[in-house]
Amino acid sequence: GDVVRTVKNPVAGHTRLPAYARGQPGEIVARHGGWVFPDTNAHGLGEQPQHLYTVRFSSEDLWHKPGFSVSLDLFEPYLEEADDG
Repeated sequence: GDVVRTVKNPVAGHTRLPAYARGQPGEIVARHGGWVFPDTNAHGLGEQPQHLYTVRFSSEDLWHKPGFSVSLDLFEPYLEEADDG
């Protein structure tokens, strides 16, 4: 239920954070434990396990079209605390 915001610029190169979700607010709806972090593993920097969360985003926030939501499985380095205002 925590409200988070995705980072705007994750890393150069490989990332699993879709461009349309960058810098957007969302709500954590599930926690999946630690998984291999693809951003480091793909670049030969090791598995570096990170926590993985399912985050729900409003279609209004993503595309200014109300009526549905989108859920993405995102790694902790892609998330930050949402500012309150």
